Amino acid sequence: LAATKTMTSKSPVPRRTSSAMSSYNTTTFDSAHEERLSSLLASSNFSIADYLNLALSSSSDTNNNSANNNQDDDLLEQKMASLALQLQMSTQSCHDEIGRIGAELSAIVPRCAADVTRVKSGLEGMELDVRGLLEGMDDQYHHQQQGIGGKEGGNIHGPDVSGGGGGSAPKDDDTIITSIDNNNTNNPLSTLHSLLNLKNHLTTTRSILAAASSWDETINSIPKLLSSGSNNNSGQPNLIEAVAALSKLEQGARALQGMPEGQAERTAAISKLRTQLEVLLKPQLLHALKKMETRLGPLQQCVGMYGTLGKMDVMREEYVRMRPGEVISLWFSFGGHAATVGKNSVVVEDDEEKVMDDEDDLDNDDKTDEEEEAEDFDFSEETTDATTSSSTTNKSSSTQINAKQFIEFLPTFYESVLELLSKERAQSKQVFGPELAPSIVGRVLLECFKPIISSFKSRLGNVCPVPGSGISSSSSGNDGFGGTEGIAAAYESTIQFLSLAYDQMEPWEGQGCNNQENDHDSASNNDDVMETIRTAFRMIASPFVPYQRALAEAERDPLGKAASMVAKDVRSVVGLQDAADRLGDLAPFMFPLADSAISRFELLTSGYNASATLSLVDNLIATHASELAIAMGSLSGHVSNSKGNEFDEQHANCALEILRIAGSFKRSLKSFDNSVKDRLRSLSDMMLDDTLEQSGGGLPDAIEPAQLRSFLAKEACNLSPDYIDDGTGVKLPASVVELRRLAGTTSNSADGTTLFPKSADSVSRLARSCQSFVFEVCYAIPEQNLRGISALPVWKQDGVGSGDEDSYGILPQSFITHVGEHILALVQALEPFASDKEALGLANEVMTGVIEVAVQPWKEFVAAAGVSLTGDEKSQLKSLMRGKEVSQFFGDDGDTDMDNQIEEEDDEEEDPDNKASTAFCNQWLDVVGLAVAGRLLERTMRIPRLGRKGAEHLAADLNYIRNVFTALGVAGHPHPLLGYMAKLVTMDEESLQFKIHSRQGEKTPSDALEVIKRAEIRIAYVRGISV
Repeated sequence: LAATKTMTSKSPVPRRTSSAMSSYNTTTFDSAHEERLSSLLASSNFSIADYLNLALSSSSDTNNNSANNNQDDDLLEQKMASLALQLQMSTQSCHDEIGRIGAELSAIVPRCAADVTRVKSGLEGMELDVRGLLEGMDDQYHHQQQGIGGKEGGNIHGPDVSGGGGGSAPKDDDTIITSIDNNNTNNPLSTLHSLLNLKNHLTTTRSILAAASSWDETINSIPKLLSSGSNNNSGQPNLIEAVAALSKLEQGARALQGMPEGQAERTAAISKLRTQLEVLLKPQLLHALKKMETRLGPLQQCVGMYGTLGKMDVMREEYVRMRPGEVISLWFSFGGHAATVGKNSVVVEDDEEKVMDDEDDLDNDDKTDEEEEAEDFDFSEETTDATTSSSTTNKSSSTQINAKQFIEFLPTFYESVLELLSKERAQSKQVFGPELAPSIVGRVLLECFKPIISSFKSRLGNVCPVPGSGISSSSSGNDGFGGTEGIAAAYESTIQFLSLAYDQMEPWEGQGCNNQENDHDSASNNDDVMETIRTAFRMIASPFVPYQRALAEAERDPLGKAASMVAKDVRSVVGLQDAADRLGDLAPFMFPLADSAISRFELLTSGYNASATLSLVDNLIATHASELAIAMGSLSGHVSNSKGNEFDEQHANCALEILRIAGSFKRSLKSFDNSVKDRLRSLSDMMLDDTLEQSGGGLPDAIEPAQLRSFLAKEACNLSPDYIDDGTGVKLPASVVELRRLAGTTSNSADGTTLFPKSADSVSRLARSCQSFVFEVCYAIPEQNLRGISALPVWKQDGVGSGDEDSYGILPQSFITHVGEHILALVQALEPFASDKEALGLANEVMTGVIEVAVQPWKEFVAAAGVSLTGDEKSQLKSLMRGKEVSQFFGDDGDTDMDNQIEEEDDEEEDPDNKASTAFCNQWLDVVGLAVAGRLLERTMRIPRLGRKGAEHLAADLNYIRNVFTALGVAGHPHPLLGYMAKLVTMDEESLQFKIHSRQGEKTPSDALEVIKRAEIRIAYVRGISV
């Protein structure tokens, strides 16, 4: 209409007569008029108004001038309709021509593409030929150069090889080739180089043209694919083809990056389409995840589409989030919490659903975790009605039962997780492929534990209070389910679980790559998988970290309670009747506890923070040994208060059994010390294992529990290790050097050092207590008979009679015969115990230094003689007791028995067991004999007056006991002072005076000599002899 208005305004339609209009033919125009219309169509100044005005005007001006000015409107409309029909026919003809041309192009383009492919193959062959020609020409040129050089004789100033004359300098290879290229325009190398460039340009051009030609068609096809009803009339979008089309567009966009126009539009279009596809893919993915238990096909399609879009991370997160629902529900269903607390069960279920729906960001789940922890099963609560009140004892019992239930539940829960991982390993391989499957399994493992870590910590805290929390453990040591024993059991189950879980995350055998690039990708994927595994292991073991870092503190309370219980039982032993049996049961009680503590230390810390645990165990054993020593002392007191005139062999057997118990304790400590050192050596070697820390290579075939324990302990206790010199110039972690030093394997370790010095000291005190106890039993009768002999009136007798009467009348007195008989009977009391090889071996463990129990009588003898020893009093007394030093000062009056001890000619042929038994008996006879000799000498020094008759009685007593010792055949007995004292008391007055005066000239400084001098003076004094 606008065009018509323009036409009428510029050129009014002429009015013609009816006769003229009737003769007008609407279907034809004269040739001149048609040519004018055709030229107007081809003109650059074409306009619709001009065309319509020309088409509707008459064919000749004469007709216009003679026509009637009144034109019929109907005829004009008829003429316009005729023109419209003519234009429609022309348009259809143009469309047919365009279709024909398009068909021809469709047939030509594939042939062109085939031609281009053939040209490409030809160019590649030509490229190979060019390289061969270039290599051949280089070889030929070098041969020519060598030939020219030989003819010229090496004259570098000869004629130019390029044909120039004169004395110009020779050109190098590059200059010669350049001159050939410039002078010879038909050089085949130049032609081949041009063809190679042409090939590259054609390849690039082909990709650009292909992208440009398919861009519009591809981008226009995506909306149809995304519309409903495009997927085989199923009413669903065809997302698979849409994703493929988008991928094609992205490839085209990359090919068209260098084009000057349309880059922003292409990027915006692709971004918009990608957003639409991701929105449409999400419901399909969720549907496929819900149906994956029965159908994997839709899920595999989603994996392919998300992989094409480069959004595999999104797909993986959604997939992983759906997997651990059942095991998480199993965890929170433990303990019947939902059934007992009623309303709170709904809260727990809501929390679990929230965890399932929103787990991808742990930082946003703090509130949920706190609610789960608050609502989790509390071991300290009763499982009965909340309104029922109970005593503290009943509540503690319920805590122990629930702790036991949890420790037993944990392996069951781990088995469920392993079953899920096993299924996931097979399913992930089908859905994601073998390369991504290990990573998927690792992420599923992480997802299983993310929601329950806080609950895990809470439940462990109820099994054993966290060190430093101020809560004391009330369930420690109850059937191995409370305290650190419960923590160790849970941790051991966790380590076993992690070791088995790794088997589900390792790559399949033979999953390798054949080229370097793929090898690099495989190594990178292995590093990602290993990092996922490490992250999962750290998180799963994180509830145990507080116990690993402060294990000694966690052990202190339960071990202290156990030690107190044992100490109470030890203190209750007061009688000799059952002392051996009860102490035999109680003495080794601490070693299983100590060994368990070391085992927990080995399990939880793998050697880190060793000093604290070793110190705790040392105090534990030392305290127990001290309690045993106190008990032995009380038994000694009981023996002293129940002295009788008759020797009780049962008491001796009891005392020897106590000695065996002490020896067994010492041997157990030594064995335990060596065992711990062996463990420390093994742990120090395991600390250097880096299987779980390696990267850039393949994954290990398996991970042993010891490797896992070492890795997790290092993560918990040794985050920033210091490296120090181990004494050999090698830098090692400080923890490794410390363990090796404790184990005695470094150059800085002292030989024979013990890990438990306090315990060793306490065992030494225990050994001395046991030695004293045995000595008290064996020496009680001699001590009782000798204690009061100094005041006997017989010593003052000066009676004079015939020599025969005196000869037959002076016999050993009753007190000394009782002592002698007791010593002889002591042999029979010792032999049964000494014949037991095992008991003898244990008793010998604590026989070192047994001579010290007999020192006291000799110390009193020296004091009675009025001598103050100089230097080391103990060593001086021992030297005096052995008698070797004093015998040299006796001269002709000395006792020759000391130098003529019984020589056992058959020692070499004697049975080793019999020899050991004899040595043990002789050792105790020696100790008792020394004590008897010392006490007898001390009592002699305290006799106030010694008459002639009394002196003879004393000499008879001394000679009697000397004969007893001689009969025993114990080395070192009788003591030389006994014989010398017997001679002094019967020596004539002049001889004694002479001996005393002669001693004054001896200048040898010796405490033994001083004792002899004072003894001689004392004997002279009590005999009334002036010196």
